[in-house]
Amino acid sequence: MNDALQKLAKVRYTVRGIELDASGSVSPGWLSRIFEQTRWQVFAMDDFALRYRLEGGVARAGTFEYGAPLTYRDELEIATWVARVGRTSFDFGHRIVRLQDGAIAARARMTVVNLGPDGPAPLEPIVSTYVIDETTPPVRPWPEGERAQSWRRQWVVRPSDQDSFRHVNQARYVDYIDDTRWFAARAQQAAGVDGPLEGLSVEYLREAHAGEQVQMETWVTGDRTRAYELTRQPNGEVLSRGQVLQAER
Repeated sequence: MNDALQKLAKVRYTVRGIELDASGSVSPGWLSRIFEQTRWQVFAMDDFALRYRLEGGVARAGTFEYGAPLTYRDELEIATWVARVGRTSFDFGHRIVRLQDGAIAARARMTVVNLGPDGPAPLEPIVSTYVIDETTPPVRPWPEGERAQSWRRQWVVRPSDQDSFRHVNQARYVDYIDDTRWFAARAQQAAGVDGPLEGLSVEYLREAHAGEQVQMETWVTGDRTRAYELTRQPNGEVLSRGQVLQAER
């Protein structure tokens, strides 16, 4: 395989029934899990350019754009590449194409911090040569200022929210945002958002663990946009924050 193909890894995937939400489409949380599974898969490929270049990493942020909805048994091609390289972090780019019609179902940018034995570690200079100029969602700036028409909910983190690293899995934070927008809408709050999303972003700031009490606050930032902040209770430590963009109707 030539060097260009080694940099752009592609895998095939078939949508499973358990990945559908109440609307019959793959939910934002499951799309995040599919991207995570893809990253695990490409790093198992002998000819993937980064396989032996990284010691390990932790997700720092994710930005997602949603296009054509996916449903049961849709056949997909998922592309993965390096979209940016910094000193101790880099971005993966992802693209999901629905094979039956070539429609783009989702794009993602995942920021990963490279870890060494003592924390964040500098990347090898050669990693920057693997960057590919493909379309990825732009990082959304955090909306500072007044939290208009905010609404909150609290719950206890479940053991099933944790992954093999013994903290809440990165995709569960996407579920937390998706759940909160639904609960706020059912409570007839202005911060509630119904229906499909055009985009979602999430930042991972601190770990959360089973048994902890957490609170998510959501507030209005625009006609179709909402912000979310997850805190540990009762001390208010910020664990994660995110944003959504509702699809136009």
